[in-house]
Amino acid sequence: MARNADLRKLLQRKLGVERAQVYKLAQDLANRLSISTSDGILLLAAKNGINLKKHGGNLSLEKLSEIRGLLPHVSATTAVAASVAASPNGKRGKTKLKKGFKVKVQDAEDDPILTKATHAEMEAMVPVYKTLYTLENSIRQFITRVLLAKHGEKWWDKLATSDLKKTYAKNTRAEEVNAWHQRRSKNPIDYLDLDQLPDLVRAAQKDFVPMFFKTEGWFQHFVEEVYQSRCVVCHMNPLTQNNVDGVGLRFNHWENLVKEKIGEVQKLERKAPVAAEVAVSPVQPAVAVESSTPAESVPDDPPSADN
Repeated sequence: MARNADLRKLLQRKLGVERAQVYKLAQDLANRLSISTSDGILLLAAKNGINLKKHGGNLSLEKLSEIRGLLPHVSATTAVAASVAASPNGKRGKTKLKKGFKVKVQDAEDDPILTKATHAEMEAMVPVYKTLYTLENSIRQFITRVLLAKHGEKWWDKLATSDLKKTYAKNTRAEEVNAWHQRRSKNPIDYLDLDQLPDLVRAAQKDFVPMFFKTEGWFQHFVEEVYQSRCVVCHMNPLTQNNVDGVGLRFNHWENLVKEKIGEVQKLERKAPVAAEVAVSPVQPAVAVESSTPAESVPDDPPSADN
């Protein structure tokens, strides 16, 4: 349809993707919500702020009302896109599956327990989870690279507080009990909860303030805001649109900071006596993230301790 062809072009520019990807997104929405692909394109356009009255052709009021009624079921599908953070060298790419995942989740129509609304919430939270996963790992690796460059491989023994070391010991003991399962990581920082990372930064405050963070309090505030949304999603509950937007905003703030400061990190690494290398998981993950696609544009002013 000419109407959908025009909307597809607008969506291509809005999302920065190819025509086939727009169609695939619309088709996925259509399959999940039992609507036509044509309506899927309308829904995708509406979610991305495209005025359907202006660009949707001669849509009836009934059709507009129908599309608006479906919007809550895709509240986060495109708010943060499939965002992942920039890699240290600034290159971007695609997420690739290493191996096929063998479990097939029931479609909403066939699920004997869950409602369509729950399935829609799950689909809506997928891109939010991707963004939080990337953001949290970017924070951990940023901290690790700085401390490794400044203090060498023994940075954890030198800088971690007794409480942080207790957390690490507790979590590694749990792994020994459950020896049938893979270890979490080789890097001690990965055994800390996200909201414990400010304690580590505080212990090494001179390494981060003011070169990388305006104040230690700013980083504490930033993590607290991310942590609230992270806990909701990681406990398998949906976020409201305001909080989804907040995740996108925090992601963009962090990405801007990394882009500004990665040169300083690399300078530290070049000065280090031994080339710094961030420890990674000893096993191959199911999904290997090579680099990223940016989140949908949201205000990207540099973060401050006051907001």
